[in-house]
Amino acid sequence: MTTAQLSRRHFLQITAVAGTVFLGGRWAQRLAKQPTAVHQTRLLMGTFINLTLVGEDSTQSQLAMTATFAEMERLIALFNWRQPDSTLAALNQTGQLINPPQELVELLQEAYHFSNLSDGAFDVTIQPLLEAVRTGIDMNQSRQLVNYRQLHVSSDEIRLAPGMQLTLDGIAKGRVVDGATAVLQTHGFNNILVEAGGDLVANGSRADGQTWRLGITHPRQPENTLEVLPVTGQAVATSGDYQHSFSQDFSRHHIVDPRTGASPTELASVTVLAPTATAADALSTAVMVMGSQAGLALIDQLPGTAALLVTKEMQLKRSARFPADP
Repeated sequence: MTTAQLSRRHFLQITAVAGTVFLGGRWAQRLAKQPTAVHQTRLLMGTFINLTLVGEDSTQSQLAMTATFAEMERLIALFNWRQPDSTLAALNQTGQLINPPQELVELLQEAYHFSNLSDGAFDVTIQPLLEAVRTGIDMNQSRQLVNYRQLHVSSDEIRLAPGMQLTLDGIAKGRVVDGATAVLQTHGFNNILVEAGGDLVANGSRADGQTWRLGITHPRQPENTLEVLPVTGQAVATSGDYQHSFSQDFSRHHIVDPRTGASPTELASVTVLAPTATAADALSTAVMVMGSQAGLALIDQLPGTAALLVTKEMQLKRSARFPADP
């Protein structure tokens, strides 16, 4: 699922609807304001952020969007290791944070949970290994620094093992989307679409009353969609070998097995539906690494969670609860 489909290609079409009421024995046009969709796009975290919300007051919609983008920027300043003045960058530089922000503590605790569930296929301590893969240096020493169990996290302190560094690239984007969703709901907006580079939450309905419909990108034909899903009250995230590939045959890409340093070889993409974008983000990465058999077994044991897997040969594999192809 790509930003291009959702924004530039206008994959989601949103229209206002008019209503009528029965007044004084005859039909009359409703005098109240009509629900309309307001959309705004910004570039954050190196990706396009798309907010769409449906309401009756455009001024209130704009105020809610301003507050939402402010919250997203605040969270990014905590979680983005590439941002030199971020909280995570400071942790990587010093190896310790005293009285860390609660949002970072909670996200690292969630990351630990998904690491346990996936038997280490998801691991935020992978950063030294990713750097070794990127630069082509020997990976043996870097691989020894990857171990989520050696990360100490409490409300009083976050402490890294010597040489350890973190990346939240596989989970933070989802958490930012969840944070944006919470702000919009606090402002009274429940018909919303929050999307960040393919990670999204869709709640309620469009301005025309119809369910949000989302396209899953074909891993080898990015201009085409594999399937179109009706989604409401769910989060969706997609991980794929095509998003940042380092070889023409897609054998080397940005997703790396923390246990080996190699890119997983079976799957081309994984799309996960989950109760939160944080969970969908982490699970889509984990299942890419785990492969179809172990990945689908994990997805099927998690309540409210489903997945569509696409193999390198373009074979589709669905979890038990994934919606049937309409």
